[in-house]
Amino acid sequence: MTKKVLLINPPESGMGEHSFPPLGLLYVAGVLRKENIPVKIVDGFLEGWRGIEDSLRSYTPDIVGITCHTYARVQVLKIARLAKKLLPEAEIVVGGAHPTIMAGQMLENYPFIDVVAIGEADYVLLDLCRNMDYAGIPGIGYRQEGRTVINPERKVIDDLNTVPFPAWELLDLRRYPSDGEGVYRGIDLEKEPCIPILFSRGCVGNCNFCSNRLMWKRWRHRSPANTLEELELLNRKFGIKHFIFNDDCFSVNKKATIEICKGIISRGLNIVFDIVTRTDCVDEEILQALKDAGCYQINYGIETASSTLLKIMGKPVNVNVSEDAIKLTNQYGIRSTALLIAGCVGETYETINETIDFLKRAKPSRIGVGSGLMIFPGTKLYDLAKEKDVIDDGFWLTGYSWKVYTAENSRMWLKIFGNAIEKRQKLSGNRITDLIKNHKFVSKEIEFMAKELFAKIGLRKKKPGKYRVAY
Repeated sequence: MTKKVLLINPPESGMGEHSFPPLGLLYVAGVLRKENIPVKIVDGFLEGWRGIEDSLRSYTPDIVGITCHTYARVQVLKIARLAKKLLPEAEIVVGGAHPTIMAGQMLENYPFIDVVAIGEADYVLLDLCRNMDYAGIPGIGYRQEGRTVINPERKVIDDLNTVPFPAWELLDLRRYPSDGEGVYRGIDLEKEPCIPILFSRGCVGNCNFCSNRLMWKRWRHRSPANTLEELELLNRKFGIKHFIFNDDCFSVNKKATIEICKGIISRGLNIVFDIVTRTDCVDEEILQALKDAGCYQINYGIETASSTLLKIMGKPVNVNVSEDAIKLTNQYGIRSTALLIAGCVGETYETINETIDFLKRAKPSRIGVGSGLMIFPGTKLYDLAKEKDVIDDGFWLTGYSWKVYTAENSRMWLKIFGNAIEKRQKLSGNRITDLIKNHKFVSKEIEFMAKELFAKIGLRKKKPGKYRVAY
């Protein structure tokens, strides 16, 4: 009997009020559909909790696959528990970055999860549908006679062209929200849904706060022709005009990047797109090609403009190179976004001011700043945070979405640091003066501490939110 598969993207798992179509699940569905295996996707961002429960009851799948980001694991566990209750005979499978790194912990603590998919899992569910013995499926974890078993890793997919396209037809792409502002090449970014597409997997970097290498191992890319074929399909068949390349570092391969850009033009695709890349992976030729093809925004992972902190985090990009890249991007009429973190390991007044001086020189179009460095399992930062007693493995069994690194700077000062970067206003270095200028953050911290105290002694009940951040 052919097995039926239901793939679920948890509700409340987008960052803020926006969510893209679940690309990982769409790839898994593409593999299954190529083998004529019945598969359905329910995106909780669109359908909500009721839609997920209705799908479980009406579709009655044999396998339930749930994508699990670290910050959304509480929602994932709620779905897995519900699925096992409604369909006790179904196999409940979770995959993604968090299960990849914390497979043992999840299997040991959550009996309603049957299988954990580890790493690049495009073909794991296909093996399960073929009734392969668990012991023979690489890249999974499971329980056998009361003990947790983690199988050998799955071989990395060298040729990404062999992976079928995502099963785009399973979702109504027009239901997804826009993600942009302004009109570019006649395309209204505030009205057109923004759809993700992948040219590459992995990253050439190895930052201490990122778990990318644990998930994808190494950087690889599809051929330009294969990527262009999917872009054309989405544009011609589904009417998609606005894209985001979901790569961690899009323009590593200069020749391939330019070939994609030229292909967009030669195929007559009237589309616009934005990318994420490193500042040491652009030059004038690449920027011209991107501009000509419809790239309206480049997001650069700057993190900090302190050479000392960049060295600590394992990102040895020259600050002058980053400054030049942003200035060049602006010259070519492409929006430049500097993605920054306030509160890197070793962060001080001086390093915050170095970053602000950099912003004043480079003048990026936009700034995206996180007030605090998020700690994710499996990273070098996680190991450091454990050494400093900031976190332990038990944290991932709590209801908090994530934890912020506070071994060197408190929650309040991280907020002050982030505000200074966002406003591009240097700090004085005098604590009293900076506290007075940022009195609203002092007031908020007092309010927060009071609420925590009242909750601790039972005078106030904590309200569950979509995200609970631990400091």
